[in-house]
Amino acid sequence: MVKEEEQTFNELIKENHASIYRICRAYLYDTSHADDLYQEIIFQIWKSMKNFKGKSKASTWVYRIAINTAISFNLKNKKHQHLSLPDSIQLPYEDTLQEKQEEEQQLGRLRYCISKLEQGDRLIISLVLEDKSYKEIAEITGNNVNHVGVKINRIKARLVKLMTNEYQHEL
Repeated sequence: MVKEEEQTFNELIKENHASIYRICRAYLYDTSHADDLYQEIIFQIWKSMKNFKGKSKASTWVYRIAINTAISFNLKNKKHQHLSLPDSIQLPYEDTLQEKQEEEQQLGRLRYCISKLEQGDRLIISLVLEDKSYKEIAEITGNNVNHVGVKINRIKARLVKLMTNEYQHEL
């Protein structure tokens, strides 16, 4: 029985490793603490395995544990209140160095603006950037789908406003 649990646990972590690590990166401004948070999430998943009832997808269950653990981690470590952009956002290959530098500056502005959002909004926009559906975001955050849709639209509008203000400050 223990071998089966270990095998199930190892498969679960293998399937969700990248998502867990993106949550760690998303919740911490200082990414040097991401490994500590990652280990804490893995521990919490192991402790909670016997409680998984299968009422949701395993990946959704892992997300909820990861997010709840990240929130607790941040409460314990108040200095880690900013979110960075998930690793899933990658810049496309560009022919010129200048274009790449401009895109990196824009991405940096976006990261900065996301860090200015409230924690719940940072979580939701991070899930949007990971291409999660409204339904999946609702399951992960414990909200209904309509509420998630409204929140996403408001967050996007807030980000546009922040990005516009950030751009005007640079001129």
